[in-house]
Amino acid sequence: MSEPGPATRVVRFGVFEVDLQTAELRKQGVRIRLPSQSFQVLEALLLRPGELVTREELKQKLWPSDTFGDFEHGLNAAVNRVRDALGDSSDNPRFVETLPRRGYRFIAPVESSQTEQSPSEAQPSTQAPGASAADASRRWAIRPSLLALAALLLVLLGALNLAHRKSKAGHAAEPENQDVRVSPLTALPGYVGCPALSPDGKQVVFAWDGGRNAAKNMFNLYIKVIGAERIQQLTHQPSETVIPAWSPDGSTIAFIRWNAPERSIFTMSVLGGPERKLDVFDVFTNPGSLSWSADGRQLVYQAKNDLRLLTVETGEIRTIERPQECKWVYTPVFSPDGKSIALLCRTTSGAVDLYRISSKGEWAKNLHTFLDQPFGIAWSGDGQRIILTDNGGLLEIGANGGQPRRLPFAQTAVSQDDQIASRGNRLVYVQVQDNVNIWRVDLKSGTTRSLLAPTSRQQRAPAISPDGKRIAFESDRSGTQEVWVANLDGGDAVQLSDFHVQTGTPRWSPDGRKIVFDSRASGEAALYLVDPSTALPRRIFTNGISACVPAWSADGKWIYFTTVSSPQFEHDAIYKVAPEGGTPELVTSTHGYNAQESRDGRVLYFFAGETNAPIRVLDRATGQGQPLKGMPNVGYMTDWVVGSKGIFYIDRSSTPAAAAFYEFSSARVTRRFPIEKHLELWGGLALSPDESWIAYSELDTRGSDLMLADGVQ
Repeated sequence: MSEPGPATRVVRFGVFEVDLQTAELRKQGVRIRLPSQSFQVLEALLLRPGELVTREELKQKLWPSDTFGDFEHGLNAAVNRVRDALGDSSDNPRFVETLPRRGYRFIAPVESSQTEQSPSEAQPSTQAPGASAADASRRWAIRPSLLALAALLLVLLGALNLAHRKSKAGHAAEPENQDVRVSPLTALPGYVGCPALSPDGKQVVFAWDGGRNAAKNMFNLYIKVIGAERIQQLTHQPSETVIPAWSPDGSTIAFIRWNAPERSIFTMSVLGGPERKLDVFDVFTNPGSLSWSADGRQLVYQAKNDLRLLTVETGEIRTIERPQECKWVYTPVFSPDGKSIALLCRTTSGAVDLYRISSKGEWAKNLHTFLDQPFGIAWSGDGQRIILTDNGGLLEIGANGGQPRRLPFAQTAVSQDDQIASRGNRLVYVQVQDNVNIWRVDLKSGTTRSLLAPTSRQQRAPAISPDGKRIAFESDRSGTQEVWVANLDGGDAVQLSDFHVQTGTPRWSPDGRKIVFDSRASGEAALYLVDPSTALPRRIFTNGISACVPAWSADGKWIYFTTVSSPQFEHDAIYKVAPEGGTPELVTSTHGYNAQESRDGRVLYFFAGETNAPIRVLDRATGQGQPLKGMPNVGYMTDWVVGSKGIFYIDRSSTPAAAAFYEFSSARVTRRFPIEKHLELWGGLALSPDESWIAYSELDTRGSDLMLADGVQ
């Protein structure tokens, strides 16, 4: 580790990089805005890593003339903004540690690069030894010409800067957004989402569940005038998801209504009245998005794995096929001038590309590749930037590409099912307050419930240790989704990963000494192995084959995994690899996820699809899967777990959902107990070693607000 010194320019720690000369903080190349005082606090800590920087030192450096009260408030706010930018916590610090009443200390390892001291920065001498008066005279003689040249350069630089300001197209704009005013637009009980702004930016239409605390949220559309409290209900047919889009002339609301398995597009007047159905379509799992062209003639949306352009007046539909490298495309949005469509493409490697294509469907190269998955898109009012949502808040990127940067006023969680809305200098986004916990339920009674490792945030994907004493899980309690392990009551919690990208699906080895999980920290889906006692994960070599959703063989000699569209097969296939790494062996030649061996290791089961698919038994001779007789389809790939006598699974076919059991010997299905609250879609299911209880993740409380950002540049 190299410690920062006087000539340090760039400091790196974890996934962050700080340029001390330009005062820039970046996370995996994405710029994160920090106010000036907060950056100076971070700089002071980074220049003395591992050392106490006292509150008095910071006061003298940044608030020398302020009163004590002003200084206290200013310093606390500045440190909080630093922690927010780094996803850090004062209770469980990874970067900035508080020493009560004394100061702060930067505790993470840092690396720095030094810059050469330029000649102009060297200590000047008045005259070199032996220099003559004539030499000095000549130097003074050429100084006027140097001054003239410097003046000319300043003029040229000013002209270039002016030209740059007049031509922002193609570059990520760098507005300070210091005057952005953020305020709650709604304060309704329950869940609100999917906003769309009217053309004049004075009204918003959105989905709301009515504040009902039900097992399944059901939404209608409502309209609200910004600045007023009254809301007007627009639709009266509750649905699982409803996604609106406001027409450019302000007269019509188009919307997607999703009542599984059907998704339909309707239009209706903003004043209410009859609905007109335009299309019925299917899409993978994302509920979708909907966007009007600038002339109000067409709607763009995703259907199946491609895009559709629908002419509203005639009902004519044209399909825009996706490129071969796109596994599926989603969230298409027209640019303000109607000439382009921005959209996201999940590639065969598992990354997500941001594309900008022509409104005629002509594809161009992608603007940026994201390791973690963004999910919502909006254009800035001037069409020069594209704004996206991800688990960390909001990002923006130039309309022609470049490095994305994080918007400082919206560094908070947003829902993966929600859109964002932009009109002029107004932006509306969703701020979520979901509490997801892992619950333990006794299988004999079906009523005895208790929390495992409780949290105020979100955690899912439980895995029970072979001795039944510990639990591994995914959690965002550190700010981003990482893998954790803890005692069943939550004690002795240890963070096992620190990748700041999509990471999870932990699985214990049969001997309880290791945990395997997947992450996209390297840019593609890969497996990592970690000893819970050391919390130092290492990547498992798979010879270039992407890998996710791991599971151990019963004897611990193999790790099964799913590859994301391998070169050999069009569909995701199952492989196995030794824990030490090596060249994986193909297990299935067909679509498959979440392979699980029987307790005796003789039979392999796998999920034969992406959603609502059957569980199959592997024919090891052919690599094909035979369906389990009498076994219903399962909703999601992690909704089931193999026991010694059968398969426990989540039955989502009715409301409320229920825990169910498929018995191997009789092929009979029995419902064990209902699950009254909302289940996480990819929450996972775990079985205790003695098969007396199961664990699953449940959305205990769900709430959200629409947030209005005014003055966005």
